[in-house]
Amino acid sequence: MNRAIISIIIFSLYYNIYTFSQNNPVYDSRSDYWSFVNPGANGTYDNYDNIGNSNTYSNNLFTWQFVQTPISYQIAEVFFIDSLTGWASHLFMGALRTTNSGFNWETISFNDTTFTTGFNGVHFINTNTGWCVGGALQIRKTTNGGANWTRQIPPPVAGILRSVFFIDENTGYAAGSKNFPYIPFICKTTNGGVNWAEISPTVAGAQELNDQYWFNASTGWLCGYDVLLYTTNGGTNFSNLYSNVPPSGNGHIAILAIQFINNQTGWLGAANLERNNVYKTTNGGANWFFQNNPISQGGMNQINDVKFLSNGIGWAVHGTPGSGAIMYTSDGGNNWTIDEQSVNWFDCLHIYSNKKAWCGASGGRIWYTIPQPPLGISNGGEIPIEFKLEQNYPNPFNPITKIRFQIPVETHSNVSLRIYNITGREIETLVNEQLNPGTYEVGWNAANYPSGVYYYQLIVNSGQLTFYTNTKKMVLIK
Repeated sequence: MNRAIISIIIFSLYYNIYTFSQNNPVYDSRSDYWSFVNPGANGTYDNYDNIGNSNTYSNNLFTWQFVQTPISYQIAEVFFIDSLTGWASHLFMGALRTTNSGFNWETISFNDTTFTTGFNGVHFINTNTGWCVGGALQIRKTTNGGANWTRQIPPPVAGILRSVFFIDENTGYAAGSKNFPYIPFICKTTNGGVNWAEISPTVAGAQELNDQYWFNASTGWLCGYDVLLYTTNGGTNFSNLYSNVPPSGNGHIAILAIQFINNQTGWLGAANLERNNVYKTTNGGANWFFQNNPISQGGMNQINDVKFLSNGIGWAVHGTPGSGAIMYTSDGGNNWTIDEQSVNWFDCLHIYSNKKAWCGASGGRIWYTIPQPPLGISNGGEIPIEFKLEQNYPNPFNPITKIRFQIPVETHSNVSLRIYNITGREIETLVNEQLNPGTYEVGWNAANYPSGVYYYQLIVNSGQLTFYTNTKKMVLIK
């Protein structure tokens, strides 16, 4: 299938069919078009890696490895709640679970053959409670880590759900499309999914919603075909800011992914005829500009997902039948480099803390990489006697500095270490997770920031209870 045909098909209507056999097309949850690929001997499609018998591909940036899961279907979403426990949804009636940081995955059955449908989105709020959504507007919930699932019923319309996001155990959103021809669909729950109510806006010409990003229960973004929605009141009202994205030649852009690192800076993964596939905003979505990259230059148009772990460090993934690539940037997307290439169709990204980046792909493969220092966090091993945030060293610095802090007791609380500029705007999150007692050291590379005064803040809290907080100043001189 040539690229011109791919671009045309992306914006054509497609059928809401979820059957997977040797003679049927393979359906991708992000790019939303049907593609026939060469059936394999086992009745699935061929996905032979371009690196022979090894499952490791090395280059000058990172080392990506893949784990072959027990299934051979497209991995649609990956989600980790901590460094060990994660889940993945796939396009054939079920999900996967790992409890050893993704080195082994087990299949999870929904034990319900009423709907033979694929599942696209997965989201957990703790190690026990999570949701998975998919075709026929299916919503499944588990309260025991995925061992058992119950089917939750959204408003009675036909359609498909592509993403799910929960703010807490009660408030959540599921998004996709309904009816035929398709139009955007959003449903919301405020009681953990016992009841779902439709809150879909009317958007002329839009077909569906692919992805969502929420800052909190009130403020969030949803994106899709010819639509970019923004709300500040939990979905009571939406503004369609699609016109802020530079127009394409035929007036259509499939926005497949969205992520923000703060309320001003965010990225879109997209597909259009001009192959303008990565967009960035630095003013809260008022304006978006295209970031040139190797995928665009190579004549391929779609970015299926984009994720950043800081203002500078991020990845974006491309995938079409027989072709996939992972791109990397260290300067906020001003420059992108191919980090991994494969015949796998790379579909989704997930970054847990600063420890691992995950990528779901075709053939039931889940790829991962471990970000190199100084992004990592190291534990000295000794148990301190008090909470403490030390002065960074060196200080002043250019451009790398290190920050040490101490956690004296097992608090079962969240530990966050964040960087702020002179105006008080958060620009980096170095740590945001539960940590065992110990003395920790974190590196910060400020190569992408100008000289000046910066602040770093350590907070240890559990809900409304704060165990410790401290803020210190550091100086970057170039």
